[in-house]
Amino acid sequence: MSNSGEPGVEEAELIRRAQAGDPAAFDLLVERYTPHLYRVVRRLASDQNEAEAIVQEAWLRAWRAIHRYVADRPLSPWLVRIAVNVARDLWRKKAPLDFADLGGEEIVLPDHAPGPEDQLTRKEALERLVSGVKKLRPEYRMVIALRYDAGLSYNDIASALEIPLNTVRTHLRRAKSVLRLWMEAEDG
Repeated sequence: MSNSGEPGVEEAELIRRAQAGDPAAFDLLVERYTPHLYRVVRRLASDQNEAEAIVQEAWLRAWRAIHRYVADRPLSPWLVRIAVNVARDLWRKKAPLDFADLGGEEIVLPDHAPGPEDQLTRKEALERLVSGVKKLRPEYRMVIALRYDAGLSYNDIASALEIPLNTVRTHLRRAKSVLRLWMEAEDG
């Protein structure tokens, strides 16, 4: 993550200060990590309001647990694990989360890109893929979101979800296989 907030203040120092009870240092960590955390959570939540609520609850839990954070590990996977646990708690309370907005970003292609017909074809394929992701089991959607939306490594996903590395690989492989079969059936 890039530094923002206090110039020259390193993350490790902010964490140390936050662990000592400094709310201003924790606020700077919130400022630095919220955009990344929101992008991850947005893929797990049914809408923007739910994503914001999950992120807010994740930060509350992080503040309560900051004293247990092991400073020699990256902060991002720890925060993602907390947010995933908040989302899991939500899943236990209600129906599975909706991925209706998964493909909501605009496709902006440079001038040398394919013409409008090719763009439309690509957009339709993306919409079909989004529809397929909605139908995946929650644990498959979660690894897809963490790998492709959050850009986490397999090890970081395993750490964030507290599952074995081979389980991450298996979930990703199965999710891709299900999506591929579904896309081929749609094309047929």
